[in-house]
Amino acid sequence: MKALVVEPSRVYRLLLNEFLYGYSISYEEVSTGDAALTELTNNKVDLVIVAMNLVDMTALTLAKQIKVISGMENCKIVVITGEQDQNKLAEMKIFEVNYVCQRNELPKLKDILTELTKNSLAVVQVPGRILYVEDHLTLANMTKEILQQMGLTVDHHKTAEDALLQFESTAYDLVLLDIVLPGKKDGIAMIEEIRAKTDGKALTPILAMSATIKTSQKIHALQVGANDFIIKPVIQAELIARVKNLVVARQLFIKMISQQQKLEQLAMTDQLTGLYNRYFLNSFNKKALSLAKRHKYPLSFIMIDLDKFKYINDTFGHEQGDEVLVNIAAVLQKSCRLEDIAVRLGGDEFLVVLPHCSLVEATKKANLLCAKVHAIQASKSTVVVAASFGISSTEQGSFNYKALFDLADQAAYQAKAQGGNTVHFLQI
Repeated sequence: MKALVVEPSRVYRLLLNEFLYGYSISYEEVSTGDAALTELTNNKVDLVIVAMNLVDMTALTLAKQIKVISGMENCKIVVITGEQDQNKLAEMKIFEVNYVCQRNELPKLKDILTELTKNSLAVVQVPGRILYVEDHLTLANMTKEILQQMGLTVDHHKTAEDALLQFESTAYDLVLLDIVLPGKKDGIAMIEEIRAKTDGKALTPILAMSATIKTSQKIHALQVGANDFIIKPVIQAELIARVKNLVVARQLFIKMISQQQKLEQLAMTDQLTGLYNRYFLNSFNKKALSLAKRHKYPLSFIMIDLDKFKYINDTFGHEQGDEVLVNIAAVLQKSCRLEDIAVRLGGDEFLVVLPHCSLVEATKKANLLCAKVHAIQASKSTVVVAASFGISSTEQGSFNYKALFDLADQAAYQAKAQGGNTVHFLQI
């Protein structure tokens, strides 16, 4: 909606400016009736807000002349007056005036504007949370109302210092802030502090606002990290569009990251047992061995190879075989420390990586696991579960992944050759 404000008083123009703030109305300002007629001849509007007494004519005279301008027949006219006589107020509506608002009841103008713009205020619902920093309380309340109509939760602060404190403890979909703020930190400093963070909060979208029209200031705000910039007083439709775009983009980004993490988890996880797979092991062990070597602590491998697993599959079926694998995985997960990693290598082979664990401690751990695996009760009581365990450790002289893996694998092979259901490590 387009509007023209015709008001000789600069003070009242500023006051009307506040009332128009937040509505989907773009408007121009003039101070005389003649200037209004010139403007309307060249640029048609949907609404005229005019003071009753102008220096060159009254609002009623102007209203009559407006209605005869081509294209202005349906223009709505609001007269602002100090008149108290109810009869005279009623008579004004005869003179092409749609609404009359007394100067001592200007808040009623908000109701008029809401009624006039209601058809253009189809607000899209965008659930989310916004941190809003604005020291002008009248503007802040109007903006909060718009944002809340969108379904957004709004946390409002008047200073950057208070806003940054809450930013630390709360996740936001958008930061909406004025560049000019009271206190030691202005909006630019707040943007810089947010962007300097080392966690995901540094990526929170920022919509900067200012009453300035200086291009250099807008560019500076964007250069230090603002995603977008909007001039105050804002038009409601523009504010809604910019906020919606940034909030939706943020939420889509978070959703994409979550999906990516799920895909990575699927790529690193054995689908049957839920343990890590060989793909994860290849990326993890290089780092684990590097840390063990740098900080001079032992790291051990326990290789686990099920005994007679082919017999279980062939005799009792693959469903029973899968059950055995899942049960063994559960034993490994329950027995591991937080820093340990249990991996299904494939088929009937597993590996447990034990940082900060010596060869002696790994041997004790393997013996406990051997007993727990053998104690597994399958759904078919005649199934006997057992495994051969092979151990290797960096204490044996190598921090090479392949060397340790092969050593544990050979030890497990020796354990199986000894009849299985036992633990073995090779002397070097």
